[in-house]
Amino acid sequence: MKTKPSFTLTKLSLAVASVVSAATIFSALPSYAQENDFDKGEDFPIERIEVTGRLRTSASAATEERREQIAVSDIMGAEQIGRTGDSNAASALRRITGLTLKDGKFIYVRGLGERYSSTSLNGAVVPSPDPTRNVVPLDMFPASVIESLSVQKGATAKMPAAFGGGHVDIRTKSIPSDLFFKVSLGGRVNSNDSQDSYSYGGSDSDWLGQDDGSRAMPSNINQTYDQYGGISPVDIVTGSNGDIDFQTAQQMNRALALGMNRDMTVNTKSTQPGFNGNVAVGNNWDIGDESIFGFLAAASYKQQDENYQKLEVELDGDEQQAQVENQKNVQGTDAIVQASGMLNLGFELNEDHKIETFSTYLSDTSDDVSVAIEETIDTLGEPNALQVYGIDHEERSLISHQIKGQHFFTALWDAELNWLYSDARSERYAPSNVSYTYNVILDDADSITSRNLNTQDAPKYVYSKLNDDTTNYGWDIALPFEFDANVVTVKAGYQYFERTRESYATRLSFAVDLNPTDANGDTLSQDFDQIFSDDNINNDTLGFELKDASTDTEDYIAAEKIDAGFVSIDVDFDDVWRLYAGLRYEDFRRVTLPIDPEGEISDEGGRYELTDYVIAEDGWFPSMSLTWKDTDTTQWRMGLSKTIVRPDLREVAPVRFQDPVTGFDFFGNPELESSEIYNLDIRWEWYGDTGNNLSVGGFYKNIDAPIEPIQRISEAGRQLKFYNADSGYIYGIETEFLQALDFIGGSNSVWQHFFVAGNVTLSDSEISITSNGEIDPTNTSRRMTGHSAWVTNLQLSFDSPGEEHSATLVYNVVGDRIAYGGRGGLDDVYEQPFQSLDFSYSYFPVEGLAFKAKAKNILGSKTEYEQQGIKVYANDPGTEYSLSVSYQY
Repeated sequence: MKTKPSFTLTKLSLAVASVVSAATIFSALPSYAQENDFDKGEDFPIERIEVTGRLRTSASAATEERREQIAVSDIMGAEQIGRTGDSNAASALRRITGLTLKDGKFIYVRGLGERYSSTSLNGAVVPSPDPTRNVVPLDMFPASVIESLSVQKGATAKMPAAFGGGHVDIRTKSIPSDLFFKVSLGGRVNSNDSQDSYSYGGSDSDWLGQDDGSRAMPSNINQTYDQYGGISPVDIVTGSNGDIDFQTAQQMNRALALGMNRDMTVNTKSTQPGFNGNVAVGNNWDIGDESIFGFLAAASYKQQDENYQKLEVELDGDEQQAQVENQKNVQGTDAIVQASGMLNLGFELNEDHKIETFSTYLSDTSDDVSVAIEETIDTLGEPNALQVYGIDHEERSLISHQIKGQHFFTALWDAELNWLYSDARSERYAPSNVSYTYNVILDDADSITSRNLNTQDAPKYVYSKLNDDTTNYGWDIALPFEFDANVVTVKAGYQYFERTRESYATRLSFAVDLNPTDANGDTLSQDFDQIFSDDNINNDTLGFELKDASTDTEDYIAAEKIDAGFVSIDVDFDDVWRLYAGLRYEDFRRVTLPIDPEGEISDEGGRYELTDYVIAEDGWFPSMSLTWKDTDTTQWRMGLSKTIVRPDLREVAPVRFQDPVTGFDFFGNPELESSEIYNLDIRWEWYGDTGNNLSVGGFYKNIDAPIEPIQRISEAGRQLKFYNADSGYIYGIETEFLQALDFIGGSNSVWQHFFVAGNVTLSDSEISITSNGEIDPTNTSRRMTGHSAWVTNLQLSFDSPGEEHSATLVYNVVGDRIAYGGRGGLDDVYEQPFQSLDFSYSYFPVEGLAFKAKAKNILGSKTEYEQQGIKVYANDPGTEYSLSVSYQY
């Protein structure tokens, strides 16, 4: 059968995909043939699954939960995450069918970008500390706090309507049934550690992931803004207090500059191995005859330096001839510090009433230092080049507090009441991100022979902060009715969501005009801290001036509210047929106000009115699913639903922001519209009596006005803006299996200790987008941005007799996908397949003690983007090796 589009695979990718597909078919046949006929006149039998091996047991538990879900869902438990050695939620989720990982942080479900997914923590929506995304970066959630991960791909009335690909719920660890204590320590090295790490002065508290104030913008600069409306001498003299003479204003300007952190000279040091540690403790106590109180507390810490090499290229030209306009070869070090804490409390009055609280703290700090050699079209192949230094310090944090209750009222017809309240706050603090450039001369070996600070591109400091607060609360009540062997459950509920966001950025620059008193002219050849020393600023050696470099609207404030109500009916016909139908209503309001440098609401030069920044829409969102348990081990599912994807806050704010991975400048668009989505899901599932399982499904989504990032034809360089395409659709098939290999040599052979698991997704998508006054897309009909036509996961695992040893080999590969659309005749930019091969081994010498070793990215794959056959972006993450020891009581 011919597939569309034709998939270009490497030999390795094709071989693995073939093996997975063959194993999928083969795994079903022997066991399926052994099934007994199902008598539809009898009650549906409930079987107990008994398996051996740590992962197969945990995988079966997750599979059983998936089996009982109303809609198409996938579940991954903590044991499965631990088995593959994934350190956080993001890397673990890429093992689930149809899910791919973007930038190591964001999950794409069924080939749809992160805007088409939604995330919750223990059922409550939490804010994102990333200004470039509306969803939470999932690498912030360490595996040590995760109980399970649920990905619901089909809509139900109870869940938010704003999703297209899937809804990810991160469930933190629950209260233990007995006294529990676990501690672990680990370290890691990377093949890139052979290079020295880049560093700079920093602060004394960097090991905590928090700046001690050394990088912060001096308070007197804010005072000057408030008093004079600017910080340069010209601004002050011509401002509201014009009686200040130029000399006094200049002295004030220098005083402000002297208060800024100028210890920004980049140096190198030996790369140190990474370190991580985790500790958790919990217990519960009986209170009286029926009541129980319990707690679970956990904390984790990780510190490591990640060296990298990147290539960044800009092209110019058209489809017939493309040429390199700009090229950067970047070396850098990302110093990462992650810390988390969790305290969960639970109280059971009796078996009918339960209240739980969840408090979670996550902190993720990145201190990225890079040095790039940049060449333009005029200097390629020439000895002249630019040496660009970048220091990007970013602190992200999330604090969430939740309380929820579950109550059964047997006296009220077995009614069930569930309620939830959640308050969360995220923050991104990026003090003193610095960039500066030298003009350099290279010899034939590309070594620098001379350099001078580039005064045309003045050194820049960027101070930014984002606060995002959310409040959720809601309730639902369910009432069951029994009619012989049939059960009808009616449910109704209400949910409220509120978010407020503030995002601010200030750009300052050190303008330099070398003074003739520097007779030797060698001041600008010195290191950064020497050039901008106290003496050089005070003595005006440089003709120095501190300026406000903010040229674009970069600040905005936003708020949104959602009132939602829903009702559903769930009918179970003799445990053979299950029909679900639900209806959700959402009233959505949002305002996003861009703020200009003067603190006023910006109209973008008269282009927008205040009403353009306001969105008010409501709608009805129906959902339906039908499950047929045709035998005691197989069932069919079908689901229909309508959902919506609304633009992210940063996508509708007409402000500039930079993607931290690619370095592209993005601009929001207040004219964006929401995208309505019509969803169809069909899946067949088989569950064997020894834990083996198989599922094959198909999906189709019709998307009205999908949102796409497109290059702007009016701007030079790598600048993109968000636009609505006319229409789009995506469809595909996905299959998943888990199969023991004991059928190869019998139950007494060594093969009984091996099993394989895997999944394959094949899909296609298309959008239609037309040219307008701002954009000129090269391809008006193409795949959706971020969509991979194929995704493959394959896992081979071993559990020794007595479970003393276990090992897992995991392979993951994602087909090429459009990073962003091309324009002006240039083709689209494609992210190339990344061949990921990881191996993990665990040794359990005695009960409670475990040693784990892992090798990540064994094949040494690189992240690469191509445009018209030319590599325009590349990043080498290296191969990582880690070792840890843990003790559990």
